[in-house]
Amino acid sequence: MRLTEVDLLLLHWPNPQVPLAETLGALARVKQAGHARHIGVSNFTVALIEEAVAACPEPLVCDQVEYHPYLDQTKVREACARQGMALVAYSPVAKGRVKNDRALLRIGDRYRKSAAQVCLRWLVQQNVAAIPRTSRLERLSENIEIFDFELSDEDMREISGMATGGRLTDYGFAPKWD
Repeated sequence: MRLTEVDLLLLHWPNPQVPLAETLGALARVKQAGHARHIGVSNFTVALIEEAVAACPEPLVCDQVEYHPYLDQTKVREACARQGMALVAYSPVAKGRVKNDRALLRIGDRYRKSAAQVCLRWLVQQNVAAIPRTSRLERLSENIEIFDFELSDEDMREISGMATGGRLTDYGFAPKWD
């Protein structure tokens, strides 16, 4: 990468075969050595967040988790807030599944926005950082054009009510989710 440091280094998945304190100690040493400006975790449950914060000698700045309208992450979001950590949403448009969602399209029509833009705005209005993935240039522009409108409280409640447990990233080694 030709960098002296990275801005953010994450422990991507908790590994039950390796003590968390050992892994977090190594992550903290990378930060202390000046190779990472910040450190965080990914795919951590509420219990793992609490354990990680207690065990890590350096501040953890975020937990990156799957989060979109079909998956309620309220408990994790609240745990991050209690610990002063940001929540970062991967798969924020549910791997493209939101683009044809009738409710999101209907809400988007009111604002002249796409379903994906509505979804990203819903996350931002919860103080969640969204990291949508795209390989299409036109989507890059669309993804950033979410700061010129605000969803109503009613829209926010409706979108939040869409959660059906629709986890898209779940492996055998994943923790027991909240």
